[in-house]
Amino acid sequence: MKWWHGVGIVALLGAGFWIYKAATVVPPGVAMADQGQEHVTPQAVAEFKYNSNPPTSGPHLPTWVKPGAYDTPQSEGELIHSLEHGYVIISYNCNVHLSKIFNFSAKGGSADGRQFSIFNQFPISKIYAHEEDGATPSADFIDPTISTGSAINETDACRALVAQLQELSERKKLFKLVVVPRPQLDTTVALTAWNHIDKFDPPAGGFDAKRIEAFIDYYRDHGPEKTME
Repeated sequence: MKWWHGVGIVALLGAGFWIYKAATVVPPGVAMADQGQEHVTPQAVAEFKYNSNPPTSGPHLPTWVKPGAYDTPQSEGELIHSLEHGYVIISYNCNVHLSKIFNFSAKGGSADGRQFSIFNQFPISKIYAHEEDGATPSADFIDPTISTGSAINETDACRALVAQLQELSERKKLFKLVVVPRPQLDTTVALTAWNHIDKFDPPAGGFDAKRIEAFIDYYRDHGPEKTME
């Protein structure tokens, strides 16, 4: 057998290995049924029964949330639209299991409900999509009954989580990436992409950065609409 035949066989075997490996990779998270891409009113968003918390698809608003790490309410209908563009959204709730997960002492929240704020690298603003549809500003951007609200408290544990999520988002360049508090979340962290979700509490005494980054790397920029932002 000629030496180049051997090289060809090795190359084919190597290619076959990588094809097999790619085919056997288990996608992160859980796949959800697609609930559509219809543009609706804020009231319709509030009344619709989404099949996950947070939603991964379904009726949404004509506007969407820009990339960034937020500490203030963000519209449910606009977050879903961001998913449609291929965004990954990291939602968190400091009030779920967090004091048991992180080995930090709580400083205690203030009596008036004051919230701990982090620096937002990007200003909170909106972009309008599908202008041919006559997109207009959405009322649910400031309506707490429809928006994600806040899930931040003044414990050391929450400060640590927020700081770690912000650092991770900056390391991932914040391209098509949103970090947002979500008080109605029933786990500490939820990762969402179009039709996919991964919800969990970080391991005791740690922060599962690898799990979050794996989800981002697998699903980011793979939404049903191919957009620049």
